[in-house]
Amino acid sequence: MLEAIQQAAETVDRLFPLSLGAQGSCQIGGNLSTNAGGTSVLAYGNVRDMVLGLEVVLPDGRIMHGLRSLRKDNTGYDLKHLFVGAEGTLGIIRQPL
Repeated sequence: MLEAIQQAAETVDRLFPLSLGAQGSCQIGGNLSTNAGGTSVLAYGNVRDMVLGLEVVLPDGRIMHGLRSLRKDNTGYDLKHLFVGAEGTLGIIRQPL
């Protein structure tokens, strides 16, 4: 849940700025697939701006591992931008376990 991610960030003195009215019940995968904005969108941008990488289940069942630790990566297409906001039409974003 979004609220659990915010609490985890708080325990290490960090901020996860996405804030929604349904943060106690919404899932982070749903927020990513709809490119949620939230109440602090003007200050921090949409959730697309907060993502370093994704794991996505593709339509044929394969898993695309696109987890990165770098903000800037010039090694090819930035596929995460295709999946964030696609609302599940290109693949299903895997929830963190």
